[in-house]
Amino acid sequence: MDIWSDCSAWSRRILAAADRLSGYRHVRQRRFEDWWVHPDSADVVVRTLLALSIHSLVLDAVAQGQPYTPEMIGRLRPADIGNVVTKRPDHELLAGLPALGEVDQLHVDVVRILTYDSASALTAARLRALVHSALHQLAKSVSAEDPVCDDIAG
Repeated sequence: MDIWSDCSAWSRRILAAADRLSGYRHVRQRRFEDWWVHPDSADVVVRTLLALSIHSLVLDAVAQGQPYTPEMIGRLRPADIGNVVTKRPDHELLAGLPALGEVDQLHVDVVRILTYDSASALTAARLRALVHSALHQLAKSVSAEDPVCDDIAG
């Protein structure tokens, strides 16, 4: 099973669900403009940060003895993913990655540069906060009391 591919696919599903929220995509694009960040590049970083956060939680569960299944991701809470993206140390997000394809490796390398280049710290923090905000808004948009990814991107 390819955990990274599953995490990456879920990050696309979650962002697609966020884009269906009224006005969310427009607000995100506007923020990119205000931050002088190209929307296409920023969206790639946002998706990658989200995939890294999901991947980190999956690795935590596997390390605690849970066998990996693709359904595991659907049971993750958006709140937990949001906490990982904003509070987990950068090196933990980047740890434990498998060998990646060329495109995925380039995307992770961009995150790595943003993470470790002090001139990019503000941009990285803003993009992480944007991921957290999207997850929070998605969680509020569903009727489930304690939503999981399946509830928000089903």
